[in-house]
Amino acid sequence: LNSKNQNQSASQGIEELLDSISQYPQLSLEAYKEQIKNPQILDQVIEELNLDEKDINRVNLRDMITLNTIQNTNLITISVKNSDPALAADIANTVAKKFTAHITEIAKSQADKSSNYIKTQMEIEKENLDAALLEYKNYLAQPKGLLELQKEVDSKTDLITQYKNDLLNTEIEENKIIASLEAAKRELANTSEKIILKKTIADDTLLSQYIGEKGNSSIGDVLNIDLESEEINEVYTYLKNQISDLEIKLSEIRAQKEALSKAIETTANELEVLQVELAEKQHQDRIMKQKVDFAQSTYEAFLNKYEETRILKSSDIGEASIIIASPAVEPLTPVGPKKMLNMAIAAVLGLMIGVIVVFFKEYWQKSGNAINNTNISLD
Repeated sequence: LNSKNQNQSASQGIEELLDSISQYPQLSLEAYKEQIKNPQILDQVIEELNLDEKDINRVNLRDMITLNTIQNTNLITISVKNSDPALAADIANTVAKKFTAHITEIAKSQADKSSNYIKTQMEIEKENLDAALLEYKNYLAQPKGLLELQKEVDSKTDLITQYKNDLLNTEIEENKIIASLEAAKRELANTSEKIILKKTIADDTLLSQYIGEKGNSSIGDVLNIDLESEEINEVYTYLKNQISDLEIKLSEIRAQKEALSKAIETTANELEVLQVELAEKQHQDRIMKQKVDFAQSTYEAFLNKYEETRILKSSDIGEASIIIASPAVEPLTPVGPKKMLNMAIAAVLGLMIGVIVVFFKEYWQKSGNAINNTNISLD
């Protein structure tokens, strides 16, 4: 997740950088007003309308043009003062047209510079992407790759699980054998190894037959003689054999248990080594994939931005961003000279000058009389 977030942050940073490089220049209304009176635009207007034949140069033309912004809007009005109303309208319309073309050229020039830079950098990023892909391909071609290691780890894990299950079953079987062995030993302890049999000769078929053949008169007494014999207890023998078999089985089970324990330990050590190797491979694989993904996203960002700038170069940005809302037309009445206003101003000024002259004359006369009176008194 951290690698993914880092890639996304890096991609966003690259896109922001490309946006700043290829961004269309944004001008304020005041900057637009200054550009309208750009000497290059004025020269183009003079050339197109042949204003030099009317003795209108760049300075005169600049003084003719008045620019105003309408409050709370992004509109600029172009006003042109000239004695010829048709020429004034032509100048205003031509200035607007040349200004629109000038803004388009600025945008195209910026787009051309951005496009060249982005194209050069895009080729570099393509080489970086190819190098990253080749490196990742060589990494995948190495023996004992990530998938193979993962399969080995899974196999070892399954094997340990099987060993542990077998060990558990072996311990259960061991406990059963121990319980049986202890029970057999207890029963053997309570069983005699030999048994004593008591019987008469008459009970023995062979002896009674032999005596009968001899024809002895005292055969009755002989047949009543008691005999004792000692024989091996078959139960005791069975228990001994059973105990022997159980001890052999117990030895086998314990040997099997020991072998399983060693196998689990050995396999666990092998699994630990494989897991370390797998973790290193996974880390290396993430780094390789991250390099490829970053190179891919970077190249795609440059490619997309290059296509945008290519389209921008072939479009008329000025016409799209600047709209002539209302072309200039010939005025029905001249804006100057305003005769009534001029006469009113002249009358007011004449009246004010007359009042000033009267007051000055009165002051002058009083000053002269005062001087004469002073001279007479002194005489």
